[in-house]
Amino acid sequence: MQQSQTYITANELYQRAAQILEAGSQEGALVNKMLHETLVMACAAGLRNTSYSFGDLNARVDHLCTQRGLSAADTRTVHQMRRHSNSSSTILPEDLTYDVRALCVFISAVFREAVPSFLVGKIPARVQQTRQTLRLDERYIRCIVRQWDEHFIWVMPDGETDDCLLQVEYTSEEQFADLSYLHDILRKGMPLNLLDCQVRDHLVTPRRIIVIPDYLVDISSLATCFTEYGHHPALFTINRMKDKSNTRHTILGNFAGSALDDIIHARGERAFDMAETLKENYREKALEYCTCTDLDPVAFKVEAMKQVKNLQQIVAELFKTYNRERALLEPSFVCEQLGIQGRVDMMTTDFRLLVEQKSGKNMNLEYGSHNRHGNQHVEAHYVQALLYYGVLRYNFRLSDKATRIFLLYSKYALPTGLMDVSRLDMLIHEALKLRNLIVAADYTSALEGFEGMLPQLNPQTLNTEKTNTYFYNRFLLPQIEAITVPLEQMSKLEKAYFCRMMTFVLKEQLISKTGAVDGSGRSNADLWNMPLSEKKEMGNIYTGLTITQKKRTRSRGFDEITLAVPDQGEDFLPNFRRGDMVYLYGYHPDSAPDVRRSILFKGFIMYVKTDEIAVHLTDAQQNDDLLYTVEEGKRHAHHTPLVYAVEHSASDAGGAAAIHALHTLMTTSKERRDLLLGQREPRANHALTLSRSYHPDYDDVVLKAKQAQDYFLLVGPPGTGKTSMALRYMVLEELENPDANILLMAYTNRAVDEICDMLCEEGLDFIRLGNEYSCDPRFKSHLLGQAIDDHPKLNDLRQRFAGMRLIVSTTSMMMSKPFIFSIKHFSLALIDEASQILEPNLVGILSSHVATAGGASLALDHQPNIDKFILIGDYKQLPAVVQQDASESQVTDADLQNICLTDCRNSLFERLIRWEERQGRTDFVDTLRKQGRMHPAIAAFPNKMFYAKEQLQPVPLPHQVGEDIGYTAVPQDETDALLVNHRLLYYPSHFTQSVRLSDKVNPDEARKVADLLRRIHRLASKKFDVQKTVGVIVPYRNQIAMVRKEIEKTGISQLMQVDVDTVERYQGSQRDVIIYSFTVQNRYQLDFFTANSFLEGHAWIDRKLNVALTRARKQLIMLGNEAVLSANPLFKLLIDNISVRLC
Repeated sequence: MQQSQTYITANELYQRAAQILEAGSQEGALVNKMLHETLVMACAAGLRNTSYSFGDLNARVDHLCTQRGLSAADTRTVHQMRRHSNSSSTILPEDLTYDVRALCVFISAVFREAVPSFLVGKIPARVQQTRQTLRLDERYIRCIVRQWDEHFIWVMPDGETDDCLLQVEYTSEEQFADLSYLHDILRKGMPLNLLDCQVRDHLVTPRRIIVIPDYLVDISSLATCFTEYGHHPALFTINRMKDKSNTRHTILGNFAGSALDDIIHARGERAFDMAETLKENYREKALEYCTCTDLDPVAFKVEAMKQVKNLQQIVAELFKTYNRERALLEPSFVCEQLGIQGRVDMMTTDFRLLVEQKSGKNMNLEYGSHNRHGNQHVEAHYVQALLYYGVLRYNFRLSDKATRIFLLYSKYALPTGLMDVSRLDMLIHEALKLRNLIVAADYTSALEGFEGMLPQLNPQTLNTEKTNTYFYNRFLLPQIEAITVPLEQMSKLEKAYFCRMMTFVLKEQLISKTGAVDGSGRSNADLWNMPLSEKKEMGNIYTGLTITQKKRTRSRGFDEITLAVPDQGEDFLPNFRRGDMVYLYGYHPDSAPDVRRSILFKGFIMYVKTDEIAVHLTDAQQNDDLLYTVEEGKRHAHHTPLVYAVEHSASDAGGAAAIHALHTLMTTSKERRDLLLGQREPRANHALTLSRSYHPDYDDVVLKAKQAQDYFLLVGPPGTGKTSMALRYMVLEELENPDANILLMAYTNRAVDEICDMLCEEGLDFIRLGNEYSCDPRFKSHLLGQAIDDHPKLNDLRQRFAGMRLIVSTTSMMMSKPFIFSIKHFSLALIDEASQILEPNLVGILSSHVATAGGASLALDHQPNIDKFILIGDYKQLPAVVQQDASESQVTDADLQNICLTDCRNSLFERLIRWEERQGRTDFVDTLRKQGRMHPAIAAFPNKMFYAKEQLQPVPLPHQVGEDIGYTAVPQDETDALLVNHRLLYYPSHFTQSVRLSDKVNPDEARKVADLLRRIHRLASKKFDVQKTVGVIVPYRNQIAMVRKEIEKTGISQLMQVDVDTVERYQGSQRDVIIYSFTVQNRYQLDFFTANSFLEGHAWIDRKLNVALTRARKQLIMLGNEAVLSANPLFKLLIDNISVRLC
């Protein structure tokens, strides 16, 4: 049972409204931000535990206004207030009081509580009387569906309009294309984009309508659904279930893309060198090359040379007409207007040229045939090129004829290798119709359950063209049936599991794309929907950056971009870390950064400093002028100087991988399926013994793990040595078997690095999967790409990988590279942090199996690639990050509840532990009970409240038995004396609320934290160690910045290096002394604190609090506002439990 209480109250929101009035317009953006935050909280309260699902704030507000019966005039003013709150412009004083009135009216409607007396008289009694005129951008109208019939849709536009709804035609002959299909997929509250409109009074006739535009669909995935047997929306789901291809064809295509780049930019001293291009491509895609089972190096080189020759001819021909200096390869784009995103193969920065490259066969060229449009393009490629053209046209407001489009088939020489693409508007309409149907299908499955989609997953439904050719029956149909037949053969339990998990994954993907109804979490649509001020507060954007250096590494292009960081604001703290995927893009200094109006470069964060950041581009750029900068002292005057922004990028890969994983489970051996779904007992061989003794406290656990033949579950509470000791000994014991191969995984890169550290301490060789920017530099030499210098020949590299007994990876990397199993079988998989991994993100790896030749076997007896697995974790610490709440993720199916699947947010680790407990078995699960971290005085509260069942005991280590905390200096006052003599202390804080301050900072606590650090630094004297002595935990990133500012005032340089971080980042860490600043000053903030609580027996387990309380070895100091914290019974009990208080 999960925590479901909410602490948001109408009174607190009304108090915020009063603060906004008191601050007035002179506070500018701060008032806008507070209006926005209060509106978001009111929406969260109004939509809590409802089935409403649109994440767009406009849609949420409109839904609640309609549901709560607000008048048209009040609804208009609420929307006007929402728009003002999103703006960076100062709200005029005469408008602010009306905006606060609108906010109060909305709060009153949501909570059904009258506006309190302290606000009555301060806000206008009636709505603002203004004369509104219809002001719409006829190219692009964003709106919300109110109702519809067979011919019209009535919508509320998101713009400055009058009180009336717009009436939208969608079956008019003037619209060129039939949009009547929309009738069956529209929903009340659904966001729409109306494009290229004719507007007559309140009647709108759009040329295109896009449903849920924030749900971006990848262009290449959309285009792949156009097949010779039709383009049904269910094919999009089928494609996500397919095995990820890694064949000689995909590798050749990747090489051809690199060759095109190098050929275009070859000139002067940088002449094209195929051998160099091939070598760099081999290095970048080392894993793909060495795991490709059908790659013949000799034949591959011959085909590559042919492609290079064709590309050289085609490039020479293209740039007779177009400016080679403006060539740009593989930029990314997001197009909210069309609801699509993608990466273009090649274009010019003046938008005159757009090229989509394909390296494979074009069957129309091979046989001299034509497609249904009368040309020789492969239709999927045609669609892809047209959609990229659409992105450029709508994002940059280009004319219809501004861009010339080509399909480049590098397998073929001129003239057939370069095909002109005509702008076939009907095909664009078909593609956008399919996009709408796909989004509607995903939305329906996420909200109503995947059971409704399942009957459509069959060849008869997908074959809309009734194709019956030899090629279809011989090659295409078996590929479809390889996906669909196993789904038809699922048992009742398997079907229930598959559909419930698919629903969960699709709902999670919907939220990650469009946003949660409570406004929490992070979504891809935040890139354009979130106000800039809020992005700044969350540290999710850098602005005003200037490029100071462009550097070439191994590649021929610039791939390391260094940028100077100007002042980002007083409280800015970047939410970027090494290895994060980002967009880098330029914009004019006088405008606001907007990913929808920019050419985007994908990359990884290399490092973050106060005044400088560096980004490694995924696709190196060879054009010197492409990224405007000062280089070698010469400014390129013909460019307009740009500044740059960096924001987090998003990908569909995680959701698609989870869908593929669920299908993998349904096609693995029945024995493995039954094991994971509780339909057969795991096996044990009690005759096995350990090869040697490792440690008396761990030998029994290691022996049980060895005797378990299918799986073993190890619970490792804080400080019990689950990674440093238990996992180490399990690895060493498994390696005693000369045939053993071990796959070691964890959820985070940090945990993977800890595993690597342990292996290095043992002197064990291993390969670490991933890129160098997500890997600790100490282990860079263990990356596969680094082995190429020592193993330049493909066969040598394959042998090294196949012969390596230890492979280390994150689970997400393994999900994205399942073809690793094509040359590697593992006797054991060890998964650390298993309690942080959602079930769909693990079952696919554990069920991975080798299919029969051709990949289209319908047999469900494929043997798993992993013989046995061990899951290690602690489900009472922080779980996986999930955007759905308990009401959305709960499981009601009795068959699933019978296998302990009660909440999709729980990990497989937790479910299997519950299953073993229910079955009364002890052979396959154990708990480490001796902890060597916390002094018993610190451990007492978490032991009593969270680990009563486990009965944790100290080892004991020396610091767990002594009375001395370890301070060496003489106390100077009463506070010092309390610090020296007591291990648990509570420091009350006071209210410091102000409109100038974010709710996520507490200056009073920040000052007290800095003072405590100053005292601890003096008391520890020469023993002070920034890596060990003390750490500070806070709930919000904003408070980190506030604490650091107060630390800076102490003038003690060592304290600036003390780790101040969030609870989430501290999981897995420890310090002698932990200072925990609760920070909160409002009851509603307790929702954030208690979101990960659950009921075990009769005890509430607060996972976040558990992590915070169990990081300290010798001393724990807590700071908090008792009046607020006491609203939560567990927090009140914690405070009452601490007898010593600082003052």
